[in-house]
Amino acid sequence: MRRRALLAIFVVLLLVGAYGAYVVSYPKYPEAEGCVNPFAVTKPVDKFQENWSRAHVFFKLATMRDFWKLAKPWDVDYSHVKIVKHTIEYNGEEITMLAMGILLKDKEHVIALYEFSKPVQGVKIQGYVFKVVNGQIKTEEVLTNGRVTPLSGCQHECSTASDCGPFGRCIPYCCDHDWGCIASCCGDCAFSCGSCMRGNAGGCASCLYCVLVSCPYCATSCCEEEGTYCDYLSPGP
Repeated sequence: MRRRALLAIFVVLLLVGAYGAYVVSYPKYPEAEGCVNPFAVTKPVDKFQENWSRAHVFFKLATMRDFWKLAKPWDVDYSHVKIVKHTIEYNGEEITMLAMGILLKDKEHVIALYEFSKPVQGVKIQGYVFKVVNGQIKTEEVLTNGRVTPLSGCQHECSTASDCGPFGRCIPYCCDHDWGCIASCCGDCAFSCGSCMRGNAGGCASCLYCVLVSCPYCATSCCEEEGTYCDYLSPGP
């Protein structure tokens, strides 16, 4: 019994040490350039849905520093996580984008994360926290290269990077989505979106994370009102 306890402690210390080393060695993000919207300057080429196990998803999120800034791994409903790897074109080159749609256990919050194999306009990772209540979608937080910005209402702080001063960048985000557009624009998500359109609130959350991951370019075209905010600080290592 004592040996098992010592072994368990050793394994825990090993995992903590490995994670600590991973965080310390986490690469710095590049500087995002100007008014940043990766989907406006890239084109979809192909996509492939990943079939990760729940353990694989948990490990990915648990070792992903940026995810911890939006939620905790134990807050996730692992039966409703969708991961799609997209091949996209940027500046004449094909790169990949790993898109993750994550439903939290409260059934109201949806997290979308987009991880690029190479920076797009300086963006390596972008994420959003959405809240779905009574058929309405609210963007609560936006993450760009590790920097999280809480949002309140639909802000319109800038139209170009110059509006944010010499050390700022202008970040666009969607304040209000068109559900009808979302439900019809992505055939991969017809079932969950159909459930939403029939008034199933849980189906709306499933529809949202499905479309954001399977058809992110389609989702961005379904924005009825776009807001902007200025981001001034660059995250550390």
